[in-house]
Amino acid sequence: MTAKTVLQTHHLVFYQALLDQDWSSLAELYADDYSLVRSNGSALSKEEVLTDLQSGDLVFRSIKLTNVLVRLIGSVALLTGDSQTIAERGGVEFVSHFRLVAVYVEDEGRIRLLHFQSTDIPAAHNAWLG
Repeated sequence: MTAKTVLQTHHLVFYQALLDQDWSSLAELYADDYSLVRSNGSALSKEEVLTDLQSGDLVFRSIKLTNVLVRLIGSVALLTGDSQTIAERGGVEFVSHFRLVAVYVEDEGRIRLLHFQSTDIPAAHNAWLG
């Protein structure tokens, strides 16, 4: 596992599967004990995340990642960055800007997403940054 392969996996597998609604690719990417902690503090298991996505209520339109850093520690990679996402939930479009931590692990030669956590970046902070 290299920083390059982690970045490729994050963009070409994770983000692309969200945009394409390719739930089988996500199910393969997520580790069996995958967890998601949303910016509101709610925590979901792999099964809960996939059920939510498969309901069709949440549709991703655009995902832009900036300020990316990948740190490798043995067979673990920590990817951090800022995300600007446009999505719809229940037909209502929303734009979110958050910092994220994605934890990837190497599992039998495959890169798997073990954990994803986001923290909202307040609009006032965005305005201050220009």
